[in-house]
Amino acid sequence: MGARVLAVAAAHARILARRRTALLLLALLPLAFYGALYRHSPHAITTAGVLSAFSAGGALILGRLLVLELAALGISAVTSAVMIAGTRPAHPGEVLAGVILTGAVAVPLGLALGALLPRELEAVLVLIGIVGIQVTTQPDTVISKLLPFHAAAQLLDAATSTPVTLWPRLAASVGYAAALLAITWAAWRRRATARHATSPPSPACEA
Repeated sequence: MGARVLAVAAAHARILARRRTALLLLALLPLAFYGALYRHSPHAITTAGVLSAFSAGGALILGRLLVLELAALGISAVTSAVMIAGTRPAHPGEVLAGVILTGAVAVPLGLALGALLPRELEAVLVLIGIVGIQVTTQPDTVISKLLPFHAAAQLLDAATSTPVTLWPRLAASVGYAAALLAITWAAWRRRATARHATSPPSPACEA
């Protein structure tokens, strides 16, 4: 099982390596928003941190998850470093934690959307909608609390205001990620079963 996961991860890494320009643009997207907002909005860190979900979520489940989470971790480190250097928040650790949690949830979300929706464009549009609502909704509303990046956004907000406890936000993000992975697994199993049921029998079976 472990060798199979690593083989899938290596194959997916090669696919991502051939899309270097797209990956670079995805990585620069949250930093572009941060650059546009950091001198004009007190929520520049929160907005850019949550928007890093595009970088992680846009790009066989365990192998793909391994590669994308590693990519998300690298993107999170760079994004956090730029925002900490630019804004110099009172609590820089909250920035790093918030951006890492955003990536940790964004990857399972991207996988789930890809598994549930038949076309990549539809999955991307849903991801845009989720991130857009998360960024524009007031954090104390019910809908904000139900969205996947709420816990990460709380940490990002706390970077420039009152610190919050990490562990409840970490638990919420891990729980959300686990639920999304379960949905992804179920969707992939269903697709595999449907393909197997509709595929023509082999000559050996007919004989």
